[in-house]
Amino acid sequence: MAGFQQLKVTREVDFSGATILGAGGVAGSLSAGKTFYVDASSGADGYGTQSQNPNYPMETITGAMDICTANKGDTIVVLANSPSSPATNETFPIAMDVGGVLLTGMYSRGLLSDSGFGTDELDGNTITVSANYVTISNLYLGVKTGGTTGNVIEGGASAFSFTLRNCYIEAQYTALYGFFTGGSYDFPYLLIEDNTWGDNNTSKFTSAIRLFNATRGMVRRNVFGACSSYTINLLASCGTVNVLDNRFHLSADTDGFAVYATSGSTGNYIDGNHAAHGLSTMANDPFWEGGSDGDNNWGINYANATAVAGIRS
Repeated sequence: MAGFQQLKVTREVDFSGATILGAGGVAGSLSAGKTFYVDASSGADGYGTQSQNPNYPMETITGAMDICTANKGDTIVVLANSPSSPATNETFPIAMDVGGVLLTGMYSRGLLSDSGFGTDELDGNTITVSANYVTISNLYLGVKTGGTTGNVIEGGASAFSFTLRNCYIEAQYTALYGFFTGGSYDFPYLLIEDNTWGDNNTSKFTSAIRLFNATRGMVRRNVFGACSSYTINLLASCGTVNVLDNRFHLSADTDGFAVYATSGSTGNYIDGNHAAHGLSTMANDPFWEGGSDGDNNWGINYANATAVAGIRS
């Protein structure tokens, strides 16, 4: 048609150096780091740094991690995979071993992100964290159907300031833990917030969160489905961790099944948490001090509709 030109759109779009709109429509710069895209169904690790263009994504998160630069604020964006299907060539455990990297889903719909992955590895971790200042957010993590060892996420070495935010973690074999830090590692300043763990009908984990040597951390606003043992287990050398405003659906009316502070844990603060099992008043205390009076700090927590003041030992 006269007076008009046709715009031809190809896959060759360079997103590097793009800006984003901030509050009020004001343009704001992206972080100094680079963004790499991953898609298990259409990606190829051979794209390398071309994966900064979402039309040329990497196939595996491991491949994307390999081209990240430490402490530059790089981001790995997992595109809309089938949440239950990991990439055929993915390496497990996925090693988050590059400092300062954000691993995130593209976006979420309600509680379940459109971006996610699982593993059918029967024995072994899904993700290990060994670098400082890494974040996992907005992902569905699940699908272990058997096995006796391994965790969804494990702190595999000493690492500062790990963040786990807004993820849906489910369908794990009950012998496994959701998040676990090893006894020989220092894992301070962690933040675990706004995640959903398991479901309310059947036990999906032994413990959702099991912490050794985690200090000066925060666990807040999570929703926990039924676990077959202590949902949050604060173990020896776990200190000054704040456990605040979480919600627990318990598998049994048993002491400590919401939060259990093991002897040797000190200075932790547990307050504002709600645990429920059935309708009637619980006979046991789901918030349990395994050490001595004064080892940890217990505020007001709730067992069904009953406020529980003070510790139980």
